[in-house]
Amino acid sequence: MEIERDGHLPFSDIDIYRKDDGYLGHTVYRKSTHTNLCLQQSSHHHPANKQSVLTSLIHRARTLCDQDSLTQKLDFLTSVFKMNGYNPQQIKRAMTPTIHTEPAVKDNKPVSRAYLPYTQTTYGRLSRMLAKHKIRSVALPHRKIFSYLSPYK
Repeated sequence: MEIERDGHLPFSDIDIYRKDDGYLGHTVYRKSTHTNLCLQQSSHHHPANKQSVLTSLIHRARTLCDQDSLTQKLDFLTSVFKMNGYNPQQIKRAMTPTIHTEPAVKDNKPVSRAYLPYTQTTYGRLSRMLAKHKIRSVALPHRKIFSYLSPYK
């Protein structure tokens, strides 16, 4: 059972705190042992995975924080992202809310798929070459590729 300390009561992912005017506020709760490390920008992962780390943490802050603490948390996340090697353009892209629209109908739908191991330089080049021939490429970790090729699962 959690006990209120210094006007703060942590509950699950939320820190509920007492404001000066007597009302309750809420923000993201992080344990005191939290290290502010996330997936490094220089790591060998697909760029979409790296971007999703940023957007998911920002989404978490926007959904759990009240208006009083939101700007402080977003500034904190910006500094954490910079500390983990992300450039300002990547951070800005993650901070900008996405507008969901209907996808445009394309006449040149992919006719097949190619499952490729993800390597930073090679995957992008191969994907562009295959796209010219209407082949959609899907990035998989090396273990997944091996399990598809292995006759014994």
